[in-house]
Amino acid sequence: MRTVSTEYVEDVPYVRHFLGDLSPARLRLVAALEGIRPPPIGELDYCELGCAHGDTIAALAAAHPEGRFLGIDINAAHVASAKRLARDGALENIGFLERDLEDLVTEDLGEWDYVVAHGLMSWVSPAKRAALIAFARAKLKPGGLLYVSYNAMPGWASVEPLRQLLLFPPGREGESTLERARRGVELAQTLERGGAEYFTANPSASEMLRTMLNAGLPYVVHEYMHEHWVPMYFARVAWEMAQADLHYVGGLPLHESFRDLALPPGLEPVLGPMEDRITYESLKAFATNEFFRRDVFVKGKAARSPDATAAYLDETPFGTIANPTLGERVARLPHRTLSLEGPVFDAIFAALTEGTVTIPELERRPEIAGASREVLRKHIVQLLVAERIAPRSAPSRALLTHAAEQTFTVPSVYNQMMLRRLSTGMPIVMASTLAGTAFPISALEGLAIRVFTEVPPARREAWVRDLVGKNVLRLRVDDRVLTDEGEQQRAILDTVAA
Repeated sequence: MRTVSTEYVEDVPYVRHFLGDLSPARLRLVAALEGIRPPPIGELDYCELGCAHGDTIAALAAAHPEGRFLGIDINAAHVASAKRLARDGALENIGFLERDLEDLVTEDLGEWDYVVAHGLMSWVSPAKRAALIAFARAKLKPGGLLYVSYNAMPGWASVEPLRQLLLFPPGREGESTLERARRGVELAQTLERGGAEYFTANPSASEMLRTMLNAGLPYVVHEYMHEHWVPMYFARVAWEMAQADLHYVGGLPLHESFRDLALPPGLEPVLGPMEDRITYESLKAFATNEFFRRDVFVKGKAARSPDATAAYLDETPFGTIANPTLGERVARLPHRTLSLEGPVFDAIFAALTEGTVTIPELERRPEIAGASREVLRKHIVQLLVAERIAPRSAPSRALLTHAAEQTFTVPSVYNQMMLRRLSTGMPIVMASTLAGTAFPISALEGLAIRVFTEVPPARREAWVRDLVGKNVLRLRVDDRVLTDEGEQQRAILDTVAA
């Protein structure tokens, strides 16, 4: 086995977060809306390449206890951290390996329904990118899905010089990558403040510099400081995948797959009728000036059929994690606005307040008895695209009465472990077997869950007062950190009430 690669920065831990796009439920949805029969959702086999600390794949393993999960990363510290996370969460259906991509194809790791790789394609050498594709070709089951994300052209064309600027200050002996990134950002800021014409002529570079400052230096390191960094054209990626019998399905966000929603209005008559999907996607990149792509490919040439989409929509329960009647009735997409007004939407929102819904159940509701199944499918798709609803693995009913007076439990050991993170500054990600994914929550929301699950209703106010008085808490409301104990108490109780 080869030694650990020096191509990838390892002295700065990767930014910790959960990526919902990597969930099997989300990937199945992409395939189904494109007319392709998706892989299974129950006893699934799932592999993540470049899993970092395991925050995403561990949460997904908790959400799919019947599945088999494997996370692979080249960084020994990441793998050790991921193993601790799985151990602390009592996850028995997941493993982690420290491996170089180029060693994977020859290993007996089984076959997979899903292979995902976030943040690898644009940040590794051509040899390792080829190894990633070869792994997917060899290890995906027929009909299995591959997810890859990468920096895209032509959006990065005007911003790529910013990376060269960040790398311009030469490294100093003994200097950490983090310190070098700090000096690079400071140089870019100095030039921008001084009126450098590069920033004046390329406002997107100034926007990216703002993103760096907001995201922090660890983000800068892992986005820009690797030896290999290549924004990619979709056409090239699709061609390389096709050579390995991996064929483009669709992408995320969901609206990108609908031409009347993805394209600027003036270009829909030009690109909308285009039949060849690869050509269309390649030109759409110029129409929308793509910066980042999240693409899904399928192993083997799977037939597309409207029947596959219809079957998925008719069989799947859909639900929401928020009160649907309180949500905004307009979805603002980059180039279009999607209205969610009308009697059919009203009826769907009313049904969602009672729990999950299926299209056959909606057909039986008297207020929309005249709507055809095709009309209901169209409305459900629009709600999916607007991210007002998401697929569920099983039906569920909402608690409509006296919920505030009840005491609940957290049965998942993984979720119990997450609720002990409230004062650590680490991401809090709650896994849901019902949704087949997980949800990042704030410390305030975590405290509200603890109140619901640990404290009888009559003692909640006193418990919150005691908690605030005995602990140093960092609670954030919007962009403000609450430091006053009275404000903290009110914020916690308000969150419980909400």
